[in-house]
Amino acid sequence: MATARNPLVTLLTDFGTRDPYVAQMKGTLLTICPQAQVVDITHEVAPQAVLEAAFILAQAAWCFPKGTVHVAVVDPEVGGERKILAAKIDGHYFLAPDNGLLSFVGEDRTLEELVSVRNVDFLPPPGAPMTFHGRDVFAPLAGRILNGLDLHRLGPQPQTYKLLDLTEPAMVGDDIVGQVIYIDRFGNLISNIPAATVSHQWPHMDNLRLTCAGRDAGTLQGTYSFVPPGQPLAVINSMGLVEVAVNLGLARDHFAAAIGSEVRIAQVRP
Repeated sequence: MATARNPLVTLLTDFGTRDPYVAQMKGTLLTICPQAQVVDITHEVAPQAVLEAAFILAQAAWCFPKGTVHVAVVDPEVGGERKILAAKIDGHYFLAPDNGLLSFVGEDRTLEELVSVRNVDFLPPPGAPMTFHGRDVFAPLAGRILNGLDLHRLGPQPQTYKLLDLTEPAMVGDDIVGQVIYIDRFGNLISNIPAATVSHQWPHMDNLRLTCAGRDAGTLQGTYSFVPPGQPLAVINSMGLVEVAVNLGLARDHFAAAIGSEVRIAQVRP
């Protein structure tokens, strides 16, 4: 379990930094576990963008040491019927609403424990405000887990929990077809196509040409500067995923692309 010897906690929300919400979460958490080290993954997730948050969480969480508690609060149904989940996956702890936020973190990882937070000892009393579970539920739970609380005390294992309904990359004729699942602040279009899928189809990854949102995205390159400024290209990015970019430009605008836009890879015969 997490203990005070490794009191590391990450926060990921859509709260932004203009309002008092993040500070309130941190203050509540530190009141319960004063020695906690709090790391902000990001608070700039687009409002209610669960897919975006799930992707960021999965990319960031595994860079931290085991025992870290990860708190993810992008919660469009706060106070409603959705469950609150506490999980232990490969030695890491996760707290999140049951809305798909944990969809990616468990991929190819060992789910060691999963509970639905039901124990009233760890929930606000009847009549308490229901609009800010980040401060009133998730932050206190994180502090208590850092102090050594066992997850099984929080509630039962749920029979089901929500996973995002995402289309997997597929072969369409001789092409690999996927979609944009994340757009970073540089305007790069990150797809759901893993490098391993491409290399399995074309082991040498030669003569590959891409389209994005129906427009030519150029060829697969080693890095952005391998093409002139303003020219589109594709790369295998640091996450091991196919990414469409524009050297010193915004691929998002160049392709008029959005989450869900098609990314297609074809081999061009020399």
